[in-house]
Amino acid sequence: MKKLIICLVVAILCLLCYFLLQPIFIYNFGWNPFSVDHKSRNEVIYDSSFANSILQAQQFIEDSITLKTPALSVAVGIDGKLIWASSSGLANIDSKIDATPNTAFRIGSTSKAVTSIGLGILLEQSKLSLDDTIHSSIIDKSITIKQLASHTSGIRNYGMCFCFPVWEYYNNDEYASIEAAVKVFNDDPLLFETGTDFSYSSYNFTALSAAMEQAAGADFTAFMENNVFHKAGMTNTSFDKQFVNVDKAEFYDIQTNIYKKAFEVDNSNKWAGGGMLSTPSDLVKLGNAILNGSIIKHKTFKTLTTPVKLANGEVNKQNYALGWRAHEFDMLAKKVNIVHHGGTATGSTALWIIIPEYNLTAAIMINRSVEGFPMFDMLIPMVEYFITDLKANH
Repeated sequence: MKKLIICLVVAILCLLCYFLLQPIFIYNFGWNPFSVDHKSRNEVIYDSSFANSILQAQQFIEDSITLKTPALSVAVGIDGKLIWASSSGLANIDSKIDATPNTAFRIGSTSKAVTSIGLGILLEQSKLSLDDTIHSSIIDKSITIKQLASHTSGIRNYGMCFCFPVWEYYNNDEYASIEAAVKVFNDDPLLFETGTDFSYSSYNFTALSAAMEQAAGADFTAFMENNVFHKAGMTNTSFDKQFVNVDKAEFYDIQTNIYKKAFEVDNSNKWAGGGMLSTPSDLVKLGNAILNGSIIKHKTFKTLTTPVKLANGEVNKQNYALGWRAHEFDMLAKKVNIVHHGGTATGSTALWIIIPEYNLTAAIMINRSVEGFPMFDMLIPMVEYFITDLKANH
């Protein structure tokens, strides 16, 4: 009997360890041989006057692809028009399904930039002000909308929890409401006095989306769909739920010449900050709408993309604005201001940029996780081809 009890205890402890540390256990099993084949390409050329740029960009992808990703998708827009969209590789390795420009990827934290446009709409409607303190029914701390959107609130990021699995980043519980997701971190102390420092945390945008929901008088996801996605013509953008009506890629982990499907997660704890699905073409459509002032005013976008200063008067360490980063890049022998946001998610990586000086927007996505963030090295050289062509011929 004693041996039986010991065996049962050991079995229970083993099961408990498995469910607590499930991502680690799963990561080490189920790998399959993988080889990159980017010969399959689906593209749409919307403006043939940029044929030279497009040819150079295509060649750049073929010559310099080092990410070993199943699929890569990219799109470029200029002067309010979608110029080019191209997808290479496989959306689903096992089923041999090619990626197309309509294939949706997880965009991770790039969701924050999309959410900021919804915030801009509410600001213009005077339903929210950046200096508004979020309602006590959302979170029991005195934090402003501006502090949430700029990561200067002091709210912590993902951590460990008494949950299965033990890491909040790999959440696979479905939250019934944003309020329920906020409760995960609501009782935790702030990392610093609000406004005095910067600490990047997607939970800021979870709280922000609750405030937006209250101000709009509508479910956050419905508000974004009706006021941002539909208005910008984003037909392949949605929230990463189990059943969504979009052509969604499969998401992968890659190691040298092997692959496996990424750990299954539920993103209902971070819709606004990291839970959207989209395509490069859809982000470019939204970028075009931003640049031509048809979705929010240029003045509002300037507010959203101006890096926020801390209480000491210094700009925060990431040049972070309200859902965007803003930096000067060396492009074609000159400094160019680019507003941007990248995102990493389980099995997917994305980058969206807007260059107001050239009225240009572009996005790139892959269906694999990567270490570091190499997306600028892929997207910026391609964008330079279009800028060169734009200067020469348009």
